Amino acid sequence: AGGTAARAPLALAGTALLGGALWASGNPRLACLWGIGLTAPLALAKRFLPVPHMGGAGAYAIEAVDIFLVALALFQLRDGIRLRLPPPALCWAGTILLGLLGALTGPYRQLALLEAAQMTKSLFLFLILAAELVRVPRFLHLFASLCCGLLLQAAVGIAQYAKKGDIGLQMLGEATMTTLDYANRATYMDGGATFRIGGLLGHPNILAGFLAMLGPLLLAMLMTRLTLPAKAAIGIVLGLALLALLLTLSRSGWLAFALAVPIVIALMLRDRRTRRRALAVTALAGTIGVLAALAAAPAIVRRFTRSDPGAVDFRWEWMGVAWDMVRDHPLTGVGLNSFVFHLPGRTQHGGAEGLTRSFGANWPVVHDIYLLIWAEQGTLGVALFLLMLALLLRTGWRNARAGIDPMLHALNAGALAGLCANMVDGLGSFFLRQMPAGRTFWILAAIIVAVDRCRRRQAV
Repeated sequence: AGGTAARAPLALAGTALLGGALWASGNPRLACLWGIGLTAPLALAKRFLPVPHMGGAGAYAIEAVDIFLVALALFQLRDGIRLRLPPPALCWAGTILLGLLGALTGPYRQLALLEAAQMTKSLFLFLILAAELVRVPRFLHLFASLCCGLLLQAAVGIAQYAKKGDIGLQMLGEATMTTLDYANRATYMDGGATFRIGGLLGHPNILAGFLAMLGPLLLAMLMTRLTLPAKAAIGIVLGLALLALLLTLSRSGWLAFALAVPIVIALMLRDRRTRRRALAVTALAGTIGVLAALAAAPAIVRRFTRSDPGAVDFRWEWMGVAWDMVRDHPLTGVGLNSFVFHLPGRTQHGGAEGLTRSFGANWPVVHDIYLLIWAEQGTLGVALFLLMLALLLRTGWRNARAGIDPMLHALNAGALAGLCANMVDGLGSFFLRQMPAGRTFWILAAIIVAVDRCRRRQAV
């Protein structure tokens, strides 16, 4: 505790220094865009009224990214830019309203309000970025800041693996050794001898989901007309990210990225302007990928064939529990952010005391974002969520078919593949509820919607 307290002033000073440096850059508005990209994946925050639990927001928070979001919103207000609610945002707003309704009528009002507040902040991030990304240079600046954030996460994860432990960055979101030990013990039946990395996102599976979402964006940009030094830098970051993805030992993360790669390649090959470069990058990446896969084959095969069956058994049991909640509350669910508080009496562990003996103070939530939303917000909530995903996919596909700027085409392709990766990862995780990692989803969604708006303006 003393170490954490000692690091708090250092973290605050670092945040102030970052903000000051960005502001002194000569373009405060652009600095805010960079600030959002750099701080969105970090857990720098001041929290209020904490209610520790798993599955959703556990406190109200003023986060580092909020400072840049508010500043950017003020710039937009000064310039008379009005935020528009695209159809996906309307769907998400509908789920927020369902959450607020649950806060008025349900037994866990404070929990519903906590998550509704976080969902509103995510919507605000989405709307602000979608309104700000109006020219290609701004897209590229956001992309560059995301690359820096990805590099930081990968570097921290690799440093954790080299040390086989945490490196003391809990203030930025790094998990404690207690959390890492729990993840290690739940991997193989080897007493926790295997070490998995979590970067600054708190858990190996969350880091894997983050890497699987942003990796396709970098791969797509390697197929553009960027300069050779820029491509070399992107390639280095992507290589480190893929190494970190391997070290997470997350099967869902691996599968999600494996799905996203052919989507990126197909979309980039579809455009005749990027086809030649896409073929060259695909051949090079394929060769490197095969060699890397052969080198890592023993670890990959072992993860799929010798993993602790208890982790899979738990997931199946909790999926059954979630389905029971859906059947009991089919229309509106048990209440936003309250899944774990409805566990007593529904599992083999019995009541609250049995759950605490088995899992400690923080009981686990179902590791499936679709079932989690369905259980908590009912059929209405999951229908709005699925509609939102469908609208984003349709928008991304529509962008991919249009003859837009090649850079925007690549960013749209990478963002669309990243969302597809997240949709696959969501079958085995609740990534979207895990801030700050969940903000990555909204950044990619904003890129797709902003590209669509640029396409529409171009067509006028």
